[in-house]
Amino acid sequence: MRAVMASGGAFLQRGVAAIAALATLLAAGATRAQERVPYQAELADTAKRDVAKAGGVEWSCAGTRCTTEARGGNVTVRGCSELARAVGTVVRYRSEVKSLGQAEIAECNRLAGAPAAKAPAAAKAATPSGPRVITRELTYTGVWPPGARQ
Repeated sequence: MRAVMASGGAFLQRGVAAIAALATLLAAGATRAQERVPYQAELADTAKRDVAKAGGVEWSCAGTRCTTEARGGNVTVRGCSELARAVGTVVRYRSEVKSLGQAEIAECNRLAGAPAAKAPAAAKAATPSGPRVITRELTYTGVWPPGARQ
């Protein structure tokens, strides 16, 4: 009988610990939702104005970049289209938590009535020169430093 009660007590302790851990995680998530996060938007051309109200927040624009801080970090096509309507065609729209993809950016500009954004030019990958050495552990492609090759 005593063994059954001891194991029941351990089960209860583990259950209480699990509930406490879950409450801690939920509180951390709620705190993150209230935390102010930086947002950035890159425009195709110079912004039409220096300050714009869009997505429920005030954006500051300089040149082709607009920035703000808001709670949560979630970016939406709706918020993007409100900004595009106010300042011009959006090329990138993101927070430190999430960013819109090219299809979402196209939808953002379409909803705003802004001209379609040209996709940002991809950085050209550097082509390594020199010998290529392959081993089971790793592959080295590039230029050998002076005196390193035996």
